[in-house]
Formats: sequence, C-alpha cells, structure tokens
Amino acid sequence: MPSIDTPVKYRQWPVLVTVLITTAVVALLARESDPDPSEVTSLAKKFRFAVEKLSAVPIPPDVVYPVNKTAKHMQFYYYQVGESAALGDLDGDGLPNDLCQTDVRAKTAMLRTVPGTGDRYKSFTLDFGKLVDRKTVWPSVCRFADMNEDGLTDIFITFYGRPPLLLLRQDVAGLKAADPLTQASFTISELVPGLNERWWTATATFADFDGDGHQDVIVGNYYADGSELTDPDSSKPFEMNEDFSRAKNGGKSRIFLGSGKGSYTYAGDVIPNNGSRAWTLAVGAADLNRDGLSELYIANDFGPDQLLLNESTPGKVKWRELKGERGFTRPASMSVGNDTFKGMSIDFADLNDDGTFDMYVSNIASPFRLQEGHFLWMSTGKTDQMKSGSAPWVEKADDLGMAHSAWAWDARFEDFDNDGAVELVQATGLVRGRENRWPDLSQVGGANDVFVKYPASWPKFLPGATDVDGTFYNPFWVRGKEGKYVDLSETLFPGMTEPARGIAIADVDGDGYPEQVYANFWMESSYVKNQSAGNGAKFLGLHLLLPTTQDEGGVRAHKGHPGWREGTPAIGSFVEIEMSGGRKQIRQVDGGNGHSGQRSPELRFGLGQASDAPMPVRITWRDLAGKSHQDSVSLTPGYHTVVLAGKGSK
Repeated sequence: MPSIDTPVKYRQWPVLVTVLITTAVVALLARESDPDPSEVTSLAKKFRFAVEKLSAVPIPPDVVYPVNKTAKHMQFYYYQVGESAALGDLDGDGLPNDLCQTDVRAKTAMLRTVPGTGDRYKSFTLDFGKLVDRKTVWPSVCRFADMNEDGLTDIFITFYGRPPLLLLRQDVAGLKAADPLTQASFTISELVPGLNERWWTATATFADFDGDGHQDVIVGNYYADGSELTDPDSSKPFEMNEDFSRAKNGGKSRIFLGSGKGSYTYAGDVIPNNGSRAWTLAVGAADLNRDGLSELYIANDFGPDQLLLNESTPGKVKWRELKGERGFTRPASMSVGNDTFKGMSIDFADLNDDGTFDMYVSNIASPFRLQEGHFLWMSTGKTDQMKSGSAPWVEKADDLGMAHSAWAWDARFEDFDNDGAVELVQATGLVRGRENRWPDLSQVGGANDVFVKYPASWPKFLPGATDVDGTFYNPFWVRGKEGKYVDLSETLFPGMTEPARGIAIADVDGDGYPEQVYANFWMESSYVKNQSAGNGAKFLGLHLLLPTTQDEGGVRAHKGHPGWREGTPAIGSFVEIEMSGGRKQIRQVDGGNGHSGQRSPELRFGLGQASDAPMPVRITWRDLAGKSHQDSVSLTPGYHTVVLAGKGSK
C-alpha cells in the first residue's frame, strides 16, 4: 500500500489498474465467443441465396422533411419509421409475388411485382389524394388483408401523421386472375371516417380477437396523438418518452373490430394497465394456449412489453395481462411483462417441440453500447398457469446464442432449407452516416428522467451526419451443434449491411423455398432469392382458406395453389402436423405480426428427407360465423389448398 508521502499521481495508479483490469474482464465476459469456423462452413452449405437491390422507389421532386420549430436539431430522428414491405397475392394469380413497399425517403407507398415473377403490371406509387398532406404525412406500414371477405386481397396502410387508410380491391365486371393492377383497382376509405387527428403508427396486425369469425386489427401508435412533430409552422411543444424504462405517454394503440364488409368499429380502451399509451413498435397475435383465440404480444419501446391472455367474446374484447416469474437468479427485466428494454419485434415458433409457441423479441443489443439483449421467451409448457395471470415462458436467448446483434427491428422465424428446424432472420441498424452518435444517445439514456421527455435535452440527429449501428450485418441464425444458434450472415450475405426495418417473407415462385425482402432505411431495399431447392428436402405447404359464403360442406383440399377467388385467408388458423417418428410441428396463419414487414399467409413445414407418404394434419379454425372447428386431413408433401368450410367436428 502506498505511503502517505507518495505523490498523488502515483497513489492513483493501483486504482486505475484495478479499474482497467475489471473493465477488461467484464468486456471479455460480455463478448460472445466466435463460432467455430468449421461449423459455420458446414451449416452454410445447406443454404444458397442470391441478393439483389430492388429498384429505388421514385422520390418526388417536391419531397421535404420538415420538423416542429422546437426540435429542429432532431430532424432526422423523427423520420426513422416508415420503411416497410409486405408480400402477398394482390392480383389473384395464386402466388404471393406482389410487393407493397413504403419508403420514408419518398414519403410514398409503391406496388410492384417481385423480380423474376413476370411483368404482370407496371410498378406504381399509390395516390391518396386530399386524404394525405404529403408535406407532413407519409405511409409507415403496409399490410395485405381481405378486409371485406370477397376473395380479393386489399391493402391496409398506416401513416406517420394521420389515421390508417383502407384500399379495397374493386370487384368490377369481368375481373379475372392476374389482371394488371393500377391505382384504379382500389377504392380508398378511412379506418375512422372523418377523424382529423395526427397518429404516429409504427405497426399493425390482423387477427380475430373477439372470436366472431371476422378479422379485427390492432394499430400500434408511437408518439402521442396530436403531436405536431413534422409541422414546420408549429412551435407547439410535444413530448418524447417520459423516461427510458416505464414510459406511458406515447400514442394510443387501438383495436378495431371488423365487420367482414370492409368497415371497423373501435373496441374501446381495452388494453389493461394503461398499456395503450406505451410506445409501441411491434404487435403479434398467436394462440398460445390452443383454445381457439389468439393472445396478443405488444412490444414497446422505453418500457415493459405486454403479454395478454384473450378472454374475449363476440363484440367484446377482454384481456388479462400475464407476468413472468421473478426470482433471485432472474432479474426483473428477464421476465415477461417486467422488462425495461426497447421492444421492436415479435414472432412465434415452437423451438422446443412442446406444442406451444415460443416468442422472439428484438431489442437494442449493440456490443459495448446499449447491450440490453434480445428476448427468446421459451415455453415451459405449463399453459394452465395463464388462467391465474402467470406467463409460463423463461428467457433463453443467451443460452441459445441469439441474444446479441445490434440495434434491431423485425425478426422472423422460417425454415429456409426445409430440414424441419426453423432459422431466425433479423433486421438491424438505425442509420448510416459520418459521425457516430452512440455516445450522445448513451448520455440521454443515462440522463435524469425529469428531462428526457423534452426534445431540447436530446442530441443532434441530422441527415447524412448521424451514424448509429449503420454497418452491422442482418443476422441469419441457424441451429448448430448442441442446439445453439450460429449467425451465418457474413458467409451467406457478404456486404449486406444496410440498416433495415422490416422483413417480408413469402415463397414467391411456389417452389417451397421462401424468399425475403428487407425494407432498408434511407437506401435501396434488398430482395433475397432462395436457391436452396437443390438440397432435395421435402416440405408441406398449405394455403388455408375460408369460403366467402357460409358453406355447409366439409373441409376440402386439392393439390397446388389457390384458384381464382377460391376463398379468403383463414388468418389465425392453427395447424399441427405429425411426421413419421412422431415429431410434431405447429404453425399459425399470420396476419401481419412484427414491426413493419409482413409474411404471406401460406404455411410451410420442412420435412427433410421424408417419404412421400401422407401425414396427419390437424387444423383448428373459426368459420365466418365465429363457430370453432377442429378437423384432420392426411396430406402428402408439396403444396395443398385447403378450404375450411363451416362443417367440422367440435
């Protein structure tokens, strides 16, 4: 120990050395070990992709990016949401080869055919007329849905700056499959007719929440309703998040009940514990306890996510909030509903084969910055505990190697090589620029909560200059040895480091191997063609449809893709298949889960090197009158269209 006479500068050395050693040890422990190169090489051989840039969305010559007079220094920050992509079958040719893409640079939404699927119509930008002030409003999220149940795919567009719009496909005389699409193909109406209010919507998903047989929609809002953050003539103050861990001063998220005729009714203030005022970036619906009603996961920025048990009845939405168990070895933020992280996505898959969906949520998980970690909520299988308000899921992302990447948005489970095990893809990065703004954002994150709601306390965030996680790879996690996931992105997608927001997934050419579209921020988006079909793996593909009338016949199936207007996608239908050997897989028809990307509604099950023998397929669904059904069919590998009529065994 130094003597009292030792000069101060030398007495500080032991402390400095101790701090440096401690910091080095903590940093070493925080850093994930690099995967075994031989394992990366071996796993990568199973996949083959081709990446191409999509042609740019045309940017109008008069486009501007204004901001409230009180927050000019943060101009670019308010334009971070608005990149989305949805894949589906808009023109009725039987394949999900149509793309709706929003681009915040252009402040527009565009329809186009997927590259390589034929020039069935010319790409065009949607015109919303006087309903949208192009100076202060732009499309944020695109969703495909059959909102009037006529067998034609419609478009649901949310906005930053106004409530959503519905684009219903016109049923004109002589309409037939693959007719070219134009602006005139759609009639535009408002979700809330006549409402003149600023909404800042970051996400939406469709599901039959009240069990009446018609698809409802949840709209997840971010900034507080009425905030004039993009009005250059306004000096009206508005608030940022009131703190970084429990903020509930955001825009009001709302559920609207569908009539099945293209109109919607507000369900009321039904999200418990003031959850509707959280800063919502992603929503997801899935039947977690297999009772025929979809539960709801709401992923929130700046505070706890919510997992809601569905206790609704037709016409009345009712939720019970579920909470995960906390304990001595489990921090509060590592239990469902108690986290303080920055939730930006939600997707579902059964990773442990217990017949219950597990859940993956993106947060901010940047190395040596804000390293919160992503969530993998793994089911314990004790779904009976949900009735008492307990969430039977435990956090396992670190254990499985999926906890850390970067500032992350959409995440999607999918079996890209049809080996029977799902992979996980993730969109990462905030913005690419010249100056690293992480130190500034970190200062705000550690500031006194009294001040963070004021824009003046936030750092400069300007176009071209700001960089926050601007050059990270978008992870492609594959299950490796001992069940741990390995990121193959640098091997499979060299150079694909653009900041991204949404991921759309669909088998656009019908070969059983799904493609991806990455909605990139302030850059051209990416199309990833899956060329893995040569591996010889089999698959079962299902188009699950409800008849557009109250059909009293039984379930009927045929090989191949849907015929023209054969039915409407049976969003929320739950499927379990049983493979030879007894292993079971589950899927549910997705109505738009996640942040800003959307997968198409067909289901795929990878079968590996299976035989061509029929396999049992058990389906649970609700008909258009809200009646719950269960039935089974035996199907061989390949694509099948299954029409779920109104007659089945209870």
